[in-house]
Amino acid sequence: MTDVQINNKLIRIYGREPLTNKPRYRVVFSEFQTEKRYGSYDVLTQETGIWLGVKQGLVEIKKYWYMKECWVLERVEPNTNRKDIFYDKFTYEPILTFLDKDNNPLPLNWRAIEFLVNKIERAVKIFKTEADHQAEYDEAQQVEEQKVYAFLDKPDPTKQLPTFATSTLLPKG
Repeated sequence: MTDVQINNKLIRIYGREPLTNKPRYRVVFSEFQTEKRYGSYDVLTQETGIWLGVKQGLVEIKKYWYMKECWVLERVEPNTNRKDIFYDKFTYEPILTFLDKDNNPLPLNWRAIEFLVNKIERAVKIFKTEADHQAEYDEAQQVEEQKVYAFLDKPDPTKQLPTFATSTLLPKG
């Protein structure tokens, strides 16, 4: 399958983000992705790499500068805590890179995408209160105490159990 076919299938199955109408998931090639970030960046000449100074402000840079050229599965998420990308309310974040353990690019695989996205979509979201966490902790503590007491109460198989003959004192002679 090509990336266009996979992206169309992702839109058809998983839909679009209601607030932005962007596809919820997409497959992109890492080399072609850029994003605008705010910060301080070194300016170098392209031919020789000579440092020309520091530029501060909004700069468009490669999004995946830290990885080899490969396919990336991304999910759209609200931009709540990224101070360097403040102009966009929703950004695409990577959830799967098509690289093997040695950082060699892998071909697109619909089954891998479908498996991961299904796991994410069908995950149960549980919001626990402090009382729920405390109750879980207390229950785990009680189970651990029962294990310890059960171990301590268990007879030692190397020691002889007390009997009447061993527990009475008989005078010699």
